[in-house]
Amino acid sequence: MKNGDWVVGLFNREDTPQQRTVGLSQLGIIGQMKMRDLWLHEDVGTSGEISVTLPAHGCKVVRLSKP
Repeated sequence: MKNGDWVVGLFNREDTPQQRTVGLSQLGIIGQMKMRDLWLHEDVGTSGEISVTLPAHGCKVVRLSKP
């Protein structure tokens, strides 16, 4: 984003729940970032990775910003 934040979406196109994990370094982000769940409108902590179990056909969208 223009201010340096990132928006990342993780998707499950399978018919069963799936675990998804993405290290921020895989996205070119160095260090840890604050995470905000954009669907739930709540902060979910600070981390160097995004890890979630997604329901069948579910998704998670987070906004990453500097702590």
